[in-house]
Amino acid sequence: MEKNARRDFALGLVFFGAISLLLYYTIVLTGFSFREKSGLKVWFSNASGLKEGDLVLVAGRQTGTVTGVEYFDQKPDDRRIGVDLEFGKPVTLHRGYRIRISEFTVLGGRVVEIDPGPAYEVLIPADAELLGSVGYSAIAALGELVAENRDAVGEIVENLRVASGALSRGEGALGAMLVDKDLRENLEVFMDAARDVAEDIRSGKGAVGMLVENEEMRGQLIAMINDGADAMRNLVLIADQIASGRGALGSMLTDEGLQADTIQLVSNLSFAAKRINLMLTDASMGKGLLGKVIADDRLAQDAAEFLNRVNQITAAVLEGRGTVGKLLMTDAAYEEMMSAMKLLNNSLEDVREAQPVSSFAGMLLGTSF
Repeated sequence: MEKNARRDFALGLVFFGAISLLLYYTIVLTGFSFREKSGLKVWFSNASGLKEGDLVLVAGRQTGTVTGVEYFDQKPDDRRIGVDLEFGKPVTLHRGYRIRISEFTVLGGRVVEIDPGPAYEVLIPADAELLGSVGYSAIAALGELVAENRDAVGEIVENLRVASGALSRGEGALGAMLVDKDLRENLEVFMDAARDVAEDIRSGKGAVGMLVENEEMRGQLIAMINDGADAMRNLVLIADQIASGRGALGSMLTDEGLQADTIQLVSNLSFAAKRINLMLTDASMGKGLLGKVIADDRLAQDAAEFLNRVNQITAAVLEGRGTVGKLLMTDAAYEEMMSAMKLLNNSLEDVREAQPVSSFAGMLLGTSF
């Protein structure tokens, strides 16, 4: 009895599991519902393999299914295929909507994609005739591409065959690495060395490692780069100012009168430099006063003594020594000299005023004073 009960329980569990699985496929996968459903009819130029039961996506969400695909030979070319769509909830379309038959996966299958359009646009009436389009098939597009470029595809395949043959024979760098053992070993050594360099950088060894690990040095390098960038920007600003004629250099480049003056100044400086060079050349050959001073030791000594004496005299004057020094550097001597000059001036004025009287007396008496 106990064994029979267990067997009946297992059979019942399998039976109800099968019923549940059947209900799942019926309700969930087929979209079965007891609620009233809404539908749309859309016209296409081509069914592109669409069939009943295919999914309908509204704004990317599975919302309905295809319930019918019919062909109408009397309709215009863009309305030869009529597709009936069924939805669990009504779908509202706005002006600017798009309905398209697309590939569900690359391997096959079709799906109807619906973009309801912007919500702020005008609603499409329920009895309006809806037109859809057919999307491109990736496999079909690839087939067309290969068919249209058959020669180019054949050339690509031939190039691949030649390249693979060259690799198998060890031609070229990549082929040599595949067949040459020594080259592979050298490459492994190089990779090991590169790995060691990377380890040194991570551990802070060397200049690059210090820049990577040392924050202070990295900051100094960044500051130096920023300073260089600022200097370059300043140079650009200076160049702009020069090009716009601002500043002395800009004026010389843009002002024709100033350019002529600058050229004349440079010419004069060049002429003066030539004359000075000629004078120095003559002096080195003993010509002229400077040449004689340079060539004649005695004359040079006399000139040095003369300059020394002049230096001593000017030093004495600046220190207030001697008559000239006292007159120039001492306030008392200056004031006395000015007083004497005033007295002399007054005396000369008296003599000048008395001169007519003396002349008249001389004429009368025949004498002179």
